[in-house]
Amino acid sequence: MAKTNRNKGLITLAECAVMLALSIVLSFITILKMPMGGSVTLLSMLPVCLISVKYGPKVGVPVAFLFAAFNLLQGVIAGNVFVYIETLPGVIVCAAFDYIVPYTLLGLAGIFRKHGKPGVVCGIALVIALRFCCHYITGVYIWGQWAEDMSKYLYSLLYNGQYMLPECVLSCVGAAILVNIRQVRRLLNMKLPGDEAAAPEYEEEEEE
Repeated sequence: MAKTNRNKGLITLAECAVMLALSIVLSFITILKMPMGGSVTLLSMLPVCLISVKYGPKVGVPVAFLFAAFNLLQGVIAGNVFVYIETLPGVIVCAAFDYIVPYTLLGLAGIFRKHGKPGVVCGIALVIALRFCCHYITGVYIWGQWAEDMSKYLYSLLYNGQYMLPECVLSCVGAAILVNIRQVRRLLNMKLPGDEAAAPEYEEEEEE
């Protein structure tokens, strides 16, 4: 039993590492890049979200936190974001609400996983909406100073909406397409009417 649990743990760790790496790679494939940070990527959030769909937030949140840490490190190395912030509180707010919190929230994407495909899509839409709210905060608190003929609240809404709305749509559509594939559902330990019974380990996990 101990050996079986250890093997399952190694498989889970390997899957998390692969999906995290995939999210990182996809984050470099940008469809639209905004001048003051933010971009539309090729489904970079989806692999991390799917880890949460399969294993739940208990596993999804730590993986998402690592994705958040990578994005923060990338922002620091690029040097094209923090250079505009002149105060320590501003740097803290930017690090927290543009990187750590919004990306870590992706680990909650699996909270509705028991509800099948609608639950997967709604869960992903929810965490992306929460990510938007975080970016909106920094837009008002920090980046709104660049608003010209509009309020900083409207500026933040429009700026962040330009890339977060397409990101949300692409991620939800991508998730819906993947969940329609039976082999993918088996990998995610999901089942829809007509599918074979879920894997035993998934059933045990759900009972717990």
